[in-house]
Amino acid sequence: MKKLIIFLLLLSMCGGNSTSNLQPESESDQIIENSSIIEEDSNIPPIPTVSFDIVEIYEAKLGSELCSDATEIDTTSEECLRQYRDNLEFVFSYAEDLRVYMDDLNDYFANYPSAFTDEFRNLFAFVNEKFSTVPQNYGIVASKYQQRFGNLDVNVTTTTLDTTNTTVPSTIPTSDNYLDYRDVKIFRASTISDQHIEILTKYIQLTEQLLFTDVRVKRENLYPILVVQLDSENYASAIALEEEYCQYLNLEYPATFNSTRCNPEYQDKKADGSIGLFTDGGRVSGSSISGTPSDRECCYLFISGSFDLSWDSRSQAYVTIHEMYHIFQLSNVVDFDYDLQQKITGKQIGSDNRDKPFWMEGYATYFSHLYYSRDINDFSHLENEMYGGMFSCYCGDNQPIIKERYLNGPELYNVTWESDWAVGYQVGAWFIAYLTNIHGEQTMYDFWINSQSGILFPENFQNTFGKDYVTYEKEFRNFIMNSSEDELMSILPSS
Repeated sequence: MKKLIIFLLLLSMCGGNSTSNLQPESESDQIIENSSIIEEDSNIPPIPTVSFDIVEIYEAKLGSELCSDATEIDTTSEECLRQYRDNLEFVFSYAEDLRVYMDDLNDYFANYPSAFTDEFRNLFAFVNEKFSTVPQNYGIVASKYQQRFGNLDVNVTTTTLDTTNTTVPSTIPTSDNYLDYRDVKIFRASTISDQHIEILTKYIQLTEQLLFTDVRVKRENLYPILVVQLDSENYASAIALEEEYCQYLNLEYPATFNSTRCNPEYQDKKADGSIGLFTDGGRVSGSSISGTPSDRECCYLFISGSFDLSWDSRSQAYVTIHEMYHIFQLSNVVDFDYDLQQKITGKQIGSDNRDKPFWMEGYATYFSHLYYSRDINDFSHLENEMYGGMFSCYCGDNQPIIKERYLNGPELYNVTWESDWAVGYQVGAWFIAYLTNIHGEQTMYDFWINSQSGILFPENFQNTFGKDYVTYEKEFRNFIMNSSEDELMSILPSS
């Protein structure tokens, strides 16, 4: 490596043009020009170096030294799976030294950009594309080893590689300011009011400031965000927005256009002209987050429903926070495939493989009300919403109240969208409030940062909260069953 660097420096000092094409110069002028170049180059400090070759280590430990079937983690032998796990851990042991080295390189090339050669470009690409997957893969392999063979020689459930302070730069230069990555585009229904847009933009920005400013957040995974502000009372405007949105995708993100309903090949166009992107069963769609920045998709799609602001501007506000909270959650796991995301985020948990809302939706529901209450400095909002989420039926019929349905139904982590979505959302919010009261908001936030490593939900929950989720849910159920209304409400913050 050193020889290559020296060679490149010599080339830059000698120049790359043939002297046959140069205009005649006096001897004295030539001497002065060359001396200035030498003086300039002599003032450039040496490029930072490191005592190990991370590419060589990676290729050896995760290539040539591995059993031929080591990566077949569901079927390979115990010996080979243990070797794979241990080698991943060995490679990641260089993470802190590598982080320091890459930081030094970033600083160096920021001052001397001409020194940034293909050699270093390749190194940064390797770190960003290959080395960055090591902690994620370790979490997967360690969990698989525990699942298949138990804790034979290592306590995998409590072994978590700390990646929060060892992330390596992926670009030059890097930035700790989310605004340098910010890319939010709003599509607006023709009949939507300015007030709707003002509330929307205010609470998008509020949530960004609350959640996106932590240095550990993967800012490159937060954007782009395409926001579609619908008018829930105007079906025709939703159809018009579908056309506008698809035209934009076709122009700016053709790969995403081709993989979505915007592509005519995938359309099931209704008689009214809708392709079902912002409409559902003859109605305007409600608020949701779909899509993630990935190889196949360009962006998060934030569909924002509208509310009657004459009496319910608060819903426009806290629903915006709710959906933006989902973007924060997803930003930590979008580097993994979809099935793994489900297992990391607690969606696929419990006694079957059906999706469960309690964890992701519980977080977004509780913190949307808490953040909105703080913004307006009125905690009666939080109290009223949480009270209704426990002591009303949260429905339009004569079902029992949420509390009774929960206590007489399955465990919270076994409640599906289909069986009783309201229990999943509302009791899920109470479960988050319960954990927050015990552990504090920072710990609740850290759970999602920890998920960047690829650690699965059960292990992450255990490591973060000190007990497994089954035990905690039992304790929570007993708390709900045996507490008075006042005792339940007392766990909610007032500031």
